[in-house]
Amino acid sequence: MEAPHAAPLRGQGTPSRGERSRLADVVIFAGLFVAFWGVSQISTDFAAPFDPESAPAAVSTDPAQLPYYAARSLLRMFVALAFSVVFSFVYATIAARVRRAERIMIPILDVLQSVPVLGFLAVTLPLWIALFPGSVLGLESAAVFAIFTSQVWNMTFAFYQSLISQPRDLDEAARAMRLTRWQRFWKLDAPSGAFPLVWNGMMSFGGGWFFLIASEVFTVGQREYALPGIGSFAAAAAHEERIDLLLLAACVMVLLVIGVNVVFWRPLTAWAERFRLGDTDSADPQTSVVYDLLRRSAIPGALAALTRPLREWLDRSMRILGRTGRRRASSFRPVPRWGRVALVVTAIAALAWGLIAALVFVERGVGLLQFPIAIGLGLVTMLRVFVVLALGTIVWVPIGVWIGLSPRVTRFAQPVVQVLASFPANFLFPVFALALMATGVSLNVGGVLLMALGSQWYILFNVIAGAAAIPIDLRESARSLRLGQALTWRTLYGPAVFGSWVTGALTAAGGAWNASIVAEVVSYGHTTLTATGLGAYIAGATAAGDTGRVLVGVAVMSVLVVATNRLLWRRLYRLAETRYSLA
Repeated sequence: MEAPHAAPLRGQGTPSRGERSRLADVVIFAGLFVAFWGVSQISTDFAAPFDPESAPAAVSTDPAQLPYYAARSLLRMFVALAFSVVFSFVYATIAARVRRAERIMIPILDVLQSVPVLGFLAVTLPLWIALFPGSVLGLESAAVFAIFTSQVWNMTFAFYQSLISQPRDLDEAARAMRLTRWQRFWKLDAPSGAFPLVWNGMMSFGGGWFFLIASEVFTVGQREYALPGIGSFAAAAAHEERIDLLLLAACVMVLLVIGVNVVFWRPLTAWAERFRLGDTDSADPQTSVVYDLLRRSAIPGALAALTRPLREWLDRSMRILGRTGRRRASSFRPVPRWGRVALVVTAIAALAWGLIAALVFVERGVGLLQFPIAIGLGLVTMLRVFVVLALGTIVWVPIGVWIGLSPRVTRFAQPVVQVLASFPANFLFPVFALALMATGVSLNVGGVLLMALGSQWYILFNVIAGAAAIPIDLRESARSLRLGQALTWRTLYGPAVFGSWVTGALTAAGGAWNASIVAEVVSYGHTTLTATGLGAYIAGATAAGDTGRVLVGVAVMSVLVVATNRLLWRRLYRLAETRYSLA
């Protein structure tokens, strides 16, 4: 398996020199020129001065500004995605290759993915502003970081799973070829994890769209600030009770999502098909007009040639990491037992000191009685999360199996599902608020639907993938035995997609917890609907600038999510591996 940088964007059946197209070169060059021009124009605004006293609390709702706002939001999304990919490569590789580090890094990752986006934003926003005083770059960095936290954890787990599940023969081949660790990463690890990383990146990108409003409208102390973006435009339109502008923003978002899917994700998934492991002859390959243009253009090859000196320099400089399967020679003696004990005791003491300091801060600010209040509200939100999972399973598992089993249906339905999953449903929350007020339905009930809009797609995506992976011989055996539909589901379809459903339900549960923060408090104009739950508790504390209550809410949500993962989802994973695995 070759390194992805050795032949960028050139799959099997790469066109020969005679099949190159000048039209493709012109189109690709024009697209790159427009992209660089747009980034250069937008990036000039990042150095604009920022005055906390005069900064606007809302952006202009002039529809003529929407293209500019959409471009600003899109740039934040892609910058966050780039950081997410780099973080996934580094963090997952260390966790998968260093046994001692894995025992610490994976539980930390489990905790980090349980922290809501607003929790990260409330804690780090003063830090970003302090790092870039008097500049909009501080708020921009905070917005990118918030989007980053909504994307990165799912991608890191996906790449980590691909590394620990690599076939043994590939590992033995890397050792036999005496690859350096750097070469092994680019020639084996990155290609073998490309397919799951791309698909999970696409879902994570959709999660970033969902939290766009929360990432572009900030509360610092008692003041609110807004960055130019389509999310802040939607928030301003809702505050002004302009349904027409909200629907206009939703239409622009649909066009934006479709454009990103056509220009970026569709060609990327088609390219990632070349890195699928195993026999994929029966799979229906992805197609993309943009990918075909890239294959017929000489520009990717020219860019690869320009970066070859840099790649060769990296290969030489990274030899210090050693070779695959060999420990690096070191002149340092192992840490003695008393030293390891001292390190552990020091770490425990530091954690205990931090916990005590946090509790003292909460006690002085809002009182420790906030913890039982938050726990009670957390149990209410947990009930909504499980209702969302139950409804999502009942609705989307049959549809996902139907889509995954039929290549013809997949070709039509998959792009539609990708667009629907990427559309930020909270753009329409004010419309739902109007519907709830008109019908008299409480947000305590309607909040379940709003949470489902932001999390249900994970179940559908994973079930589609699980159904598509069912071997054809098993399907044919079920047909030849003339099993009824109920028996086929009980003996084949259900067990075959169980592992994929667990993965989708786990991710959907995390998405529902995060979505609760924006789904349990919905505003339209001067009317605000609030549900009883931990999400509303955290959202209210963030809006009021109450750091103590934010800390309590985030801590309780993290504990509940991690406890659910350990007590429920890990057991279901073991059940899927031991009883319902097709391997």
